[in-house]
Amino acid sequence: MTDMPDGPPKPKRTWIWIVVGIFVFLCVLAIGGVIFTASWLGSHVEIVEAPAPDAAKSFDEVRTKFPDQRPLIEFHDSGRGTITTNPATTASSTRLTTLHIMAFDDDEGKLVRVDVPFWLLRLKSGPIAFSSWASGFDDERARLRVEDIERRGPGIVIDLTQAGEGRVLIWAE
Repeated sequence: MTDMPDGPPKPKRTWIWIVVGIFVFLCVLAIGGVIFTASWLGSHVEIVEAPAPDAAKSFDEVRTKFPDQRPLIEFHDSGRGTITTNPATTASSTRLTTLHIMAFDDDEGKLVRVDVPFWLLRLKSGPIAFSSWASGFDDERARLRVEDIERRGPGIVIDLTQAGEGRVLIWAE
């Protein structure tokens, strides 16, 4: 008696291994993305406890780098809040590398510094809405494109102080 299979041969299920392989690849990619993001944030974001006089000194040190320069965007608190932009009259030849953000919260007494590489900003399409940091201000006029900041060159983008809230200073180098 010979061994004969019962019925047609069973199909190979290679698609299962393909799906499992893709799933494992996506999991490894997601874990790598989380590790990269945590590493990047750890090296570009600094949060420290600081009394108000020390924070003010940090802001003044930055302002002395750009003497007599008006910020690219100025916020004026007059009821609803208005904004003045000071665009560049001539294009700067200096290539910007970093957008620095320094913020101090009066309530918590914390000074936050964030350094954003300009190559990352150049990936953004559309304007940057700075007014979301300053509630009550006209959202349309506080929008800048990365090209606007680059045209102006190194200098202060925003210097905003809100009584009882804190201060935000954004500058490009």
